[in-house]
Amino acid sequence: MDFRKLGEQVGRLQEAAKEKVGDRAEPENLKRDGKELREILAGDGSLAEKAREAKEKLADPDRDGSGTADGG
Repeated sequence: MDFRKLGEQVGRLQEAAKEKVGDRAEPENLKRDGKELREILAGDGSLAEKAREAKEKLADPDRDGSGTADGG
């Protein structure tokens, strides 16, 4: 196994992930997003409704954790 080549591949994957996630890559942001997604999935409604709600809540990168950018 070529560990140097493997390390290069991992580095490229990390960079690609950082580009996709952007500023949301901070651990606290990811934890908050995960918690919100768990709450949505545990709620009532169809899978389509839950997916729509998740998209709306997580679409705004400047939100404060309450699901809205202004805190309410």
